[in-house]
Amino acid sequence: MRYCREGESTHILKQLRRGDYSPEMMLDLHGLTREMAKSELAALIHSARKELIDCVSIMHGFGQGVLKAALPHYLVQHPHVRAFHQAPLEYGGQAALLVLIDVPLFNNKR
Repeated sequence: MRYCREGESTHILKQLRRGDYSPEMMLDLHGLTREMAKSELAALIHSARKELIDCVSIMHGFGQGVLKAALPHYLVQHPHVRAFHQAPLEYGGQAALLVLIDVPLFNNKR
């Protein structure tokens, strides 16, 4: 399970898979419905951008695969998602995704 936004280097997928990016925020979706998970996902991305965090981990779990199947559809539609890949074992393996977020640059910050 992987995705790379148009215009991004596909090399970032390899970096995500290897664990070159360390998630600074984690979201556990265990026990949530699809609608609840979608809302929590939007809140996570908003918070990550606000805190200038570019890599997050989302735990969807194993279960019946409902969230695992729905999550990629939500992520590819979000305008601030650069890429995602199944997490390496140390960040959840097959039960999680590592997601790269497009964070705003504040060059003119005073």
